[in-house]
Amino acid sequence: MKQRALLNKYPDPAQFILDYNPDLQFKLVRCNATHSELALNDSIPSLGLLSSTYGDETPIEWLKIQFGSLNDFAEVSTKIAKEQLSELSEIFLSEYYYINAAEICFFIARFKSGKYGRFYGSIDPLKITSAMLDYVSERRKDIERKEREQYRIQREKEIEERGNNRISYAEYQELKRRAESGDEEAMKILTVWQRKSSRNPYM
Repeated sequence: MKQRALLNKYPDPAQFILDYNPDLQFKLVRCNATHSELALNDSIPSLGLLSSTYGDETPIEWLKIQFGSLNDFAEVSTKIAKEQLSELSEIFLSEYYYINAAEICFFIARFKSGKYGRFYGSIDPLKITSAMLDYVSERRKDIERKEREQYRIQREKEIEERGNNRISYAEYQELKRRAESGDEEAMKILTVWQRKSSRNPYM
């Protein structure tokens, strides 16, 4: 299903590479994107999905472009070599196949912003892979926070919905007494509550 959706949107992988170009990196930062928002967005293809849909070459070439922008950005005397760039991209595809394209852009933008330190003298691929470990840790914590928040909201909604259907035992007894004495308003209220709840309305 996901492969079909990706192929429908990007029958030519070159269009994907064009849409997810390095300019997206700071666009994500400017719109205050969060780890969880990006990670939980099923419409953004993961590295693994790109690989299974188009083959390894597409995500690797795309990663090389993204890391190449970091290479151009860093003001150091020694840039990362082409061979290192290829190996770094292959490592990311292998280790982080579950990370999606927007997250990679977000990671690099955060790196450029100094979130994971800086390079000294040369671009060290090991510094990038180490920074990715920090990113993954941040990602996991933010997803857990988001899930807790969603659970809390759902619980509050359920409690509110149940609360709208509840009356106390004393109120139920009073309504029952009034209904049995012929009070039409009490009969209507009691009927409505009984319809809303599959159990006794005071439960």
